[in-house]
This record gives sequence, C-alpha cells and structure tokens, in this order.
Amino acid sequence: MSLLPFLALYIAIVFAPLYAAVRDLMVHQIRIERARAVLSLATRDGAQMSAPDPRGRLTGDPAAMEARVREIWAGARIPGAVLESVSCQPRPPRCEARATVTTRGLLGTLRARIRGVSTVLEGIQREGE
Repeated sequence: MSLLPFLALYIAIVFAPLYAAVRDLMVHQIRIERARAVLSLATRDGAQMSAPDPRGRLTGDPAAMEARVREIWAGARIPGAVLESVSCQPRPPRCEARATVTTRGLLGTLRARIRGVSTVLEGIQREGE
C-alpha cells in the first residue's frame, strides 16, 4: 500500500488554506497600492486647480478643488475602496483626502486607511530650491 494518496491529501488540507490566505493578502495589498496611487494623483490634481490672484499669489477655489478630487476618485473604480473625506484650502493650494480599503476573504475582513496630502509650492524656479 502506497502512502502517496495520504501525502497528497495532507498537502491539499494543509496548503490550500495557506494559498487562499496569501491570495487574499496579495489582493488586499494591490487594492491598497492602487488606492494610494489614485489618492495621490487626485489630491495633486485638485491642488493644482489654482490660478494667480491680482497680487500674483496662487489661490484655489476649495469647492472646485474638492470636486476634482472626487471626480478622479470616482473614475478609478477600485473595488472595496471608499473615499471618506476631502478637504481643500485656497492658500497655499492644498488638498487632503482620506480613504478606506476593505477586502473580504478567507482571513475575514481586512481594512486599511489611506491618507493623501498635496500642496502646491510657489516661487520654485529650479529643481532643488
């Protein structure tokens, strides 16, 4: 009598849940990285929606900046990711956003909170200033 079928069964019982758990973690990490990249892009793009005022200083419209951040986030369509809050200020043009990424799988519910902040700097003429 061969022990090969028992060994195959043992491997299937032990490693199948481990494989599923690793897969869940990888899916969650990919969603986190996608959400982080989109949040960074959205806040940067929102903060750059500013124009010089009569004195030449950059000033943004907070409502338009927030709308741009929300528009970019909505276009990303990341499964399990929810934009919690967006706040922008006119001077210096700055946007901050928070999001939560949730993944359900064999391990249960995995949740991560992400924060993105972008500020437009004035007066930089050359790289390194």
